[in-house]
Amino acid sequence: MTVNWVAIQAIATVVLVLTSAGAIAYASLQIKNERAYRSVANLERQLSFFLSASFIAARQRLAEARLNDSSGLKAWSLDDPPISAFEVLDFYEHLALLVKKGHLNLYDVWHTFYEWAQPVYVDMQSLIESSESAFADHYNDLQWMIERMDDIQRRKMHRQKGEHWTLWTTDRIIEHYRYELEARGQPRRVRPAPRRLVDERSEG
Repeated sequence: MTVNWVAIQAIATVVLVLTSAGAIAYASLQIKNERAYRSVANLERQLSFFLSASFIAARQRLAEARLNDSSGLKAWSLDDPPISAFEVLDFYEHLALLVKKGHLNLYDVWHTFYEWAQPVYVDMQSLIESSESAFADHYNDLQWMIERMDDIQRRKMHRQKGEHWTLWTTDRIIEHYRYELEARGQPRRVRPAPRRLVDERSEG
């Protein structure tokens, strides 16, 4: 009986290819799971800082600096912005950098921080975006992230036929700052995005 070594070699090659493909797929899944785990761990670290006494105090200082005695917003100019805004904006800029680098998931950040970042961003928008601002290039990552989180918010509100929370009016900004002072910095929603929502995450 003649052994067909060519056929055996072909079969062995196919087995080797299939085994290698399986190993690569498994390794890819492991890497994906590890990245997801690290992203959640990073989110929890950022949330812990957000809820820390020092940063709650920073957010309250901004709220106090922005509200006037007649329950409105104080006027400010690009030449004299509220100093307390920078510490808060710097935190959100740091979040945006982590998202860009892949250390945080955009959907998770929207789910956890959007209701806090958006009103401050709108209130300080000219400081962040105006070509006449000395800080126009300082918050580029934050601009990038807010645009993408706004897109997520629009899609969610469109599907839910609910109120469009991306349209932050002056009254809503005032309400946000009042809440910061009255609630002593405790967020309305602090949970990271559930894993079951992974399919809804933005591609950004």
